[in-house]
Amino acid sequence: MQNDFAYIDVPISKNDPQQNEEPMLMEVDTDFVAEDEDIERKKEEKEEEEETKSLERSIWRTSKSHGSCIVCSVTDSKSMRVLSDEQRTMIFLNRGIWIPKDDVEKLIDDFRTALQYAGSLDFDDPGALDNENYKTITGLDRDAFNDLLGQLITMRSSRLRSVRVALAVFLAKLRLGLSNRVLACLFRLTSKRSVSRICHQVRVAIMQDFVPYHVGFQHVSRETILTQHQTTVATELVTNGPDQVVLIADGTYFFCQKSSNNEFQRRTYSQHKRRHLVKPMTITASDGYIVSSLEPFFTDSKNNDAAILKHCMLNNEQQVLSWLRDNDVLVLDRGFRDTVNTLNRLGLKVAMPDFLHNQQQLPADEANRTRLVTKNRWVIESVNRKIKTWKFMAQTIQNSTLRFISDYLDIICALINKYQCTAVKDITNGSAIAIRMRQMLTTENRLQERLTQHNGATSLHWSKYNASEFQFPPLTEDNIRDLTFGSYQIRMAKSYIIEHIRQSQKHEEMEFIVERSDEHDHLVRARFQSRQSNNKNHIATVQFKHNTQQPIDAWYCTCFAGAREVGMCSHITALVWHLGVNRAVIPAYNHPLSASQLLDAIDDSMHFTEDDSNSDADNVSSLNESDTDNDEDDLT
Repeated sequence: MQNDFAYIDVPISKNDPQQNEEPMLMEVDTDFVAEDEDIERKKEEKEEEEETKSLERSIWRTSKSHGSCIVCSVTDSKSMRVLSDEQRTMIFLNRGIWIPKDDVEKLIDDFRTALQYAGSLDFDDPGALDNENYKTITGLDRDAFNDLLGQLITMRSSRLRSVRVALAVFLAKLRLGLSNRVLACLFRLTSKRSVSRICHQVRVAIMQDFVPYHVGFQHVSRETILTQHQTTVATELVTNGPDQVVLIADGTYFFCQKSSNNEFQRRTYSQHKRRHLVKPMTITASDGYIVSSLEPFFTDSKNNDAAILKHCMLNNEQQVLSWLRDNDVLVLDRGFRDTVNTLNRLGLKVAMPDFLHNQQQLPADEANRTRLVTKNRWVIESVNRKIKTWKFMAQTIQNSTLRFISDYLDIICALINKYQCTAVKDITNGSAIAIRMRQMLTTENRLQERLTQHNGATSLHWSKYNASEFQFPPLTEDNIRDLTFGSYQIRMAKSYIIEHIRQSQKHEEMEFIVERSDEHDHLVRARFQSRQSNNKNHIATVQFKHNTQQPIDAWYCTCFAGAREVGMCSHITALVWHLGVNRAVIPAYNHPLSASQLLDAIDDSMHFTEDDSNSDADNVSSLNESDTDNDEDDLT
């Protein structure tokens, strides 16, 4: 490598080359340097001149005149509208057509702004998000969002956000349950405090401009509820006249944090749910329209459903006593039993399911009356489910937000009333079903009486069969729905069928075991495991006939509501559905998201028997002895 530098007159030392290195001087010709600078300057001027040259691009443009329509050339000034700046920009971006209004610099600025916010949640741009995105983020479609925006007349835009963006931030918080920090990141706001201020401003505006017109006893008249929101089924089943209003009340719950304040911690702890929560009261019409939502209450022993409703009535919350009239009906569940006398003294009627009173099963007449109540009370459960679809109300709410939880509940109920369908879409539907149910109210269960007679020496004998080998009359889903007076029992029946399917002991196929009476071949029964208890089994028995228009002649089940004639229970429905509709065909549940796959996804601990000679006491004793044998160093 040393020979490569032989032309340099500086000696190179292997030991320390820096000590032997001498400075080398280079002679420079100044004339050549000046000439090079001139060339470089001219080159830069030429490049700058090329950069400043205009770029020509042919684009489609329309006329700037307002004399005719840019699409169809119509000259009718009454039907024509001037396009906004946002619409002009979107037409240029999507179609490449320039609709001139100002100079081209305005178009370029709008184009740069559109590129800057591309890919973000830009609610100021009408075309940035489609209708499905609006519904996913805010819980409202685009038309409903714009309608709500138009009603916020007391709110103004600021330099940091528009009213449209502020409303989107607030609805996204309720719909998705996201934290303020995440919302600030998604909407490109400065900090989580900005989100907090925005939510406060929007909440105040909605409570002032929107909520009073869509929820609360004062927003709707009694006559409106009676004519537009009372179902024919409710009028037929729980009233005695056409002028009685039917309302349904129930309490729901919102989970909250465990507080450091001992009193607040005790009063928000629910012994029933074993969690800290607050409990509001919701009152709806019979079609699911929310009439009112009452303040969240504590959940200690002093604040059960009956105490909360009694408090609201006796304190005349929202002027409820002025709104109601004598003989109006309140549909309640069994948790309101302690307030029945108070409501009766106020002149109100109560429709409530009957109680077992230390019995194993409701008598047929009480079970029939209970079915009339549950036929109407399900809508309040549907409303509570709609409220929980707003994730903010379904998750654990921070205690710092509990001050505004009443406003949030009113806002959500108002949004549901205004922009969502009620649980019952057609209030006139179901008149024929209601009349049939009322006619069967006093009917006794014939099969129950028949089976009761066969006791002791006269008891029936039953033989087991695979359902695929059993002859049962064919049925349709409409036949089953006519017998159940609803669809809930059908949905529950499918779960009972899946659990009842077992591996055959004779071969590898799956089977559904039924039992047929040896004395009466038109009697069939099946045993179903209770879905609430591992120690309970229910026997569903069906009496049928072949070659008739209605092959199901009678039924009876040993569950607490199995003696009723007004609609079959879920266990009887499961037996009739599998034999008559499924034709004993066992479906395959191979989908990876099927609920039946959950049992394979979760492991079960094995159970071992304890050996008496190796008990826990002996183990503890041996451990103590081994500890005493250790010296001090081992313990250290």
